[in-house]
Amino acid sequence: MGTHRFDVMVIGGGPSGLQTASYLSEAGLSVALFDENSEIGKDVVCSGVVSKEAFSRYDLPEEAVIGRLQHAELFSPGKIHIPYSHPEEAAVVVDRHIFDGKLGEAARAKGTMIYLNTKVTSLRMNDRFVEASLKSQEGEYKIRGEVAVIATGISFNLQQSLGLGRPIKILKGIQVEVKADAVERLKVYFGRRWSDGFFGWAIPLKDGRTRVGVMTNGNALYGLNNVLSEFNHNGNTCKEIGVIRRRGIAFGTIPRSYSDRVIAVGEAAGLIKTTTGGGIYYGLISAEIASEIIKKAFIKGSFDSKILSEYEYAWRKSMGKEIKYGQYFHRFYSKLDDHFIDKLFHAARQDGLLSFIAEKGRFDWHRETVIKILRSPNLRSVLWSGLIRQISNM
Repeated sequence: MGTHRFDVMVIGGGPSGLQTASYLSEAGLSVALFDENSEIGKDVVCSGVVSKEAFSRYDLPEEAVIGRLQHAELFSPGKIHIPYSHPEEAAVVVDRHIFDGKLGEAARAKGTMIYLNTKVTSLRMNDRFVEASLKSQEGEYKIRGEVAVIATGISFNLQQSLGLGRPIKILKGIQVEVKADAVERLKVYFGRRWSDGFFGWAIPLKDGRTRVGVMTNGNALYGLNNVLSEFNHNGNTCKEIGVIRRRGIAFGTIPRSYSDRVIAVGEAAGLIKTTTGGGIYYGLISAEIASEIIKKAFIKGSFDSKILSEYEYAWRKSMGKEIKYGQYFHRFYSKLDDHFIDKLFHAARQDGLLSFIAEKGRFDWHRETVIKILRSPNLRSVLWSGLIRQISNM
């Protein structure tokens, strides 16, 4: 393997990397994908929530679906309870081991060479190729290609070494699967008891299992224990608790997602929904965009940053405003204490926010909802009041 040269090297075997590899292999390019894990999709920490829109847009594996979401319950710190039902099934929950594994099978079937237990430790570019230094059980190697695609998820070592930077911050994620009495609705918990700045969740799966987790700026285990306690108090007795798993979650895009002969996709570029932390769909979209730009680069025979910059222009046009508005809303929401979060729930009821979401909201695209909140006198007043109170207490 040490003497091989490929058209494209993909670094990372998550959905965005696998999808990029599939597209480029299908186009007739020689593609090698390197993943440091022993198995694609094994022990991935992820809520697994994927919108129906994503399944409609892409050929995703239905056999990976282990839950379906249409109804939800939102809980405030003061136990204000808001039930919500989408007009139709809005999303599904997938088993990432199966989901990623099937994407890997599809990539292999199209010609992608997948190398597991192989870590890319560095990238070096010149005007003739990009060279990856690899470390595997067989030893250390150097592989060359025309283009490298960084799809390393939450790891930003390669991006930083190339001057592409890292996201604004890394959030803390924690999750556990439990067996519990029948749970039919997605439960979402807002408030500092459960999460500093974001939320906790309980996602119903098949066979009486529920994924309970937290995304937070603060103490993730503290939040998870409180969500589990609240979950039990609501009559959903946990009969068996699985292994608690943690991971970071990128918040905000990296400063630049391309350079000469290199593109970063998915979470490796910080392409995550800044409202919910979900990244699968945005990662798949970035894979589609990256593949088109890379194919164009091969047609032109040029792989410099001028050509590859079209990738960043395209994803910003597709997702940039969504990410920006989510960050903007978070600046306000993260300053609210529990008292003001309760007030926000009251204002949401009065202003018909849930009706707006049911009629016009889209599961993966939240900019219009954020604009609705910021334009609503009652909701905007709560956000500003909470922010002013926090500033005055500093």
